[in-house]
Amino acid sequence: MYYSEPLNAFTFYKKASKLCDDCNHLWEVMKLKTTNRCATCLKLRNETEILCSDCAELASKFKLMNKLYCHYRYDGIVKEMIQQYKFQRDVAIAEVIAEKVKLPHYKYDYIIPIPSPLFRDKERTFNPVQLVLDIQKVKYYCLLATHSHIKQSELSKEKRMQRPNPFVMEQSVDLKGKCILLIDDIYTTGLTVHNAAQLLLDRKIRKFDVFTFAR
Repeated sequence: MYYSEPLNAFTFYKKASKLCDDCNHLWEVMKLKTTNRCATCLKLRNETEILCSDCAELASKFKLMNKLYCHYRYDGIVKEMIQQYKFQRDVAIAEVIAEKVKLPHYKYDYIIPIPSPLFRDKERTFNPVQLVLDIQKVKYYCLLATHSHIKQSELSKEKRMQRPNPFVMEQSVDLKGKCILLIDDIYTTGLTVHNAAQLLLDRKIRKFDVFTFAR
């Protein structure tokens, strides 16, 4: 996985990539193109749609996020490496993800990671989102928690929509009028981040954006 470039005048001061040229190219191929994608969540949509079907469904229950920032499709090498990172506990891949994903330059009052259940973090010995942020030296606030034992991926879309909000929130922080960036590893239907954001909106935040490693 790790690769050393030939040393020359152009690479002497350049930080070495964690991947070889072939793997870097495969990551490049997985970059999201915004053409014909929903302006809110980046899902592919019909040209006649204002909102994609996922956002339209979410809008019936939630206030939608302002914008999703995401640079990669959850497919190919990106999917393989994220799965290896999360499920095979290959923590070295956190360095690769930290190299590849770049947070938006907008200044947020609070950057808040979407939590995993504590028991799951203990099983794998790390939190996959927080570890990447730690490597990037990003300041974040763990204001949310969840104790759910049910994986969203194990439920149908209808079941996920019917579930009560799985998140709880730290109550001592004043969030009124604040701009928030929520961070998660994967964006699928958007239900997870909008459940989390509902607790923030109840606290009168001004707006929230979402950043994920892939979608």
